[in-house]
Amino acid sequence: MQTYKNTTDSAFNWITIYKAANTLEANIVKGLIQAGGIECKVVGEMLQGALGEIPFDQAQVSIQVYAIKERHARQILVNYQQVKQSAPDWVCPNCNEHNGSTFDFCWSCETLKND
Repeated sequence: MQTYKNTTDSAFNWITIYKAANTLEANIVKGLIQAGGIECKVVGEMLQGALGEIPFDQAQVSIQVYAIKERHARQILVNYQQVKQSAPDWVCPNCNEHNGSTFDFCWSCETLKND
């Protein structure tokens, strides 16, 4: 008698695919992955307030997806990291706030980025 491993169960396990620098970046990545049609979740978001009280590595914010969607999600991450590395940060023409390269709107006043 042969025994078969049920691969369906493992395909729907949550796996970590990205460790973000902070909660803001985690939510940007989450939005990109969800825009790609992939269900995902942010883990560790609530622990950010405890930094200093608990070790940094235990308070990291990460993104998780189902194992079956890992390959597609990693393709989205590659694109995100390429844009992040190649695009310069920008200063809002309205309020002069410094914004990261991945922001399309000013985080302070919501003015659209002028390319």
